[in-house]
Amino acid sequence: MRYLATVGGQEHEIEIEELAADSFAIRFGENRFEADLRRVGPLSFSVIVNHRSFDFDVARDGEETVVASRSRSTRLTVADPARRTARAAGKRRELSGRVEIKSAMPGRIVNVLVAPGDEVKAEQGIIIVEAMKMENEVKAPKAGKVVEVKVVAGQTVEKGQLMIVIE
Repeated sequence: MRYLATVGGQEHEIEIEELAADSFAIRFGENRFEADLRRVGPLSFSVIVNHRSFDFDVARDGEETVVASRSRSTRLTVADPARRTARAAGKRRELSGRVEIKSAMPGRIVNVLVAPGDEVKAEQGIIIVEAMKMENEVKAPKAGKVVEVKVVAGQTVEKGQLMIVIE
C-alpha cells in the first residue's frame, strides 16, 4: 500500500508491503528496508530493522498520528495519494446505488459499528479493522442504508473480502 506522510511540513512517499506475519518491506523515498513489527501493548510497538530494535508508542490526535519513542515524539499525517488529492481539490467522489465495502488488506475485525437496517452518513465510521498492527476505522463511502453485514468482531478477513453492503 502506498501512502503520503507529512512530517514537519515535508511530504514523503511510503510504500508498505506485508511479506509475512509481522514482517514488512518498507520503501521510504529511495530507501527500502525490511522490518519485523510487533504490537507489544495497546499503543506500543517494537520494530527490528537491520538487527536494531526500536520501541515506540502510537496514538491518534485528530487527523494526526503521534509516534513517541524514548528520545522524542513526532507528529505526522498519513493518507493514500488518491484520497489526499481528492480532499485537496475539495472533490468528493459521488457514489450511488449499491456499494460493497471490502477489506483493503488482511486483518482482524475489532468492532462492527453498524447493523443491517441502520442509516449511515457519508464518512461515518462503520467498522474498525486491525491490520499491520494498527486499528483503522473504515468509513461509509456514501450515505445510505446498511443492507448486509458480512463480518463480526474478532473475525479475521482477507484482502478483498466483502464486509458490508450499503444501498
